[in-house]
Amino acid sequence: MTLVGGMQRMREPGNARLLSGRFSRGRGMANHQVRRDPDFQPELRKNLVTREWVIIAKGRGKRPSDFAQQGEPQVAVPEYDEKCPFCPGNESQTPPEVFAMRDGGLRNAAPWKVRVVPNRFAALRIDASDRPREAGIFAVRDGFGAHEVIVETPRHDLDLWQMDTDQVESVIEAYRQRFLFYESGDALRHVLIFRNHGVKAGTSLAHPHSQLIAAPVMPRQLQVELRGAADYWEYLGRCVFCALVDSESKSEERTVLQTEHFIVVTAFAGRYPFETWILPRRHAIRFADMSEAEACDFADVLRETLGRIASCLNQPSYNYAIHSAPATEHNVRAYHWHMEIFPRITTLGGFELGSEIYINVVTPEDAAKYLREAAPATA
Repeated sequence: MTLVGGMQRMREPGNARLLSGRFSRGRGMANHQVRRDPDFQPELRKNLVTREWVIIAKGRGKRPSDFAQQGEPQVAVPEYDEKCPFCPGNESQTPPEVFAMRDGGLRNAAPWKVRVVPNRFAALRIDASDRPREAGIFAVRDGFGAHEVIVETPRHDLDLWQMDTDQVESVIEAYRQRFLFYESGDALRHVLIFRNHGVKAGTSLAHPHSQLIAAPVMPRQLQVELRGAADYWEYLGRCVFCALVDSESKSEERTVLQTEHFIVVTAFAGRYPFETWILPRRHAIRFADMSEAEACDFADVLRETLGRIASCLNQPSYNYAIHSAPATEHNVRAYHWHMEIFPRITTLGGFELGSEIYINVVTPEDAAKYLREAAPATA
């Protein structure tokens, strides 16, 4: 009970609870502000090409050692595994090869440098129908396409950064030839070559290999990049990737290394910690358009970049993918092929999956600094 203007007034219990709640929340907010780390200033960044937003946890200060301590146990891998279908002498355990690089010898037999075979557990099948059909309000088509495995070396125990440059050049040439093969056809011109290395990246066989999927439909990510590149060209009259190369070459804030033909950068709006892009300096819309000099340089650059990531992050799982304009698309002069590398050192949460806004806990500037300072790992 309180005295108001000489009169007694009963306080309502509900109001008392409400006021108490207000004070409680106020005290809680004050405590929260006191506990807040002043160096932690999250930042929203926009991808120049796709116009998608990401959150960079600026000031959180994650270092490579924070991830290396959580690294996967390094298991000794033999040079040869008699049970591995990709090791020399076991060619009969894979479907017949569709491409190979070897110095003489017979098809589907050792010796060879690189082999390309259909994936026995293919995501898409070349013998399926390409005819679309309806399923009520939905669109459906059979799983028509191609799924290949590029066996990168006869050795069972080497990652790409551990191979000599000549072997990596052979892998790059196999990539190029498979791109050209599907681009020359009519049905399957949307080609993605990718690599899964390590358990966290989704690999199921230890033997060094990449994969190719050719599909009759365009991946959403490529659609977004093509549209963004076309819009930038329309409004500013130049390639958005060329603009990125010029800008990053001058600032060097996110530059990992530069060569005559390529620049390696950590992505300004990277979705993942240490997300790294390899971009050609020359404007070229398709991966297969590389010159011989560019292909040799690319092999060196890829090998060194993966070696730096291995050294910096204690040989993490990683994925990479080559983004290249499809041959079927017209008016794609604005596009610029490139490779994107994703070390798998964090796990996506509900926010990322629900919003497609990614949270990157290492600033690209810090990641580039760590990668520049890391000596490339050696075999």
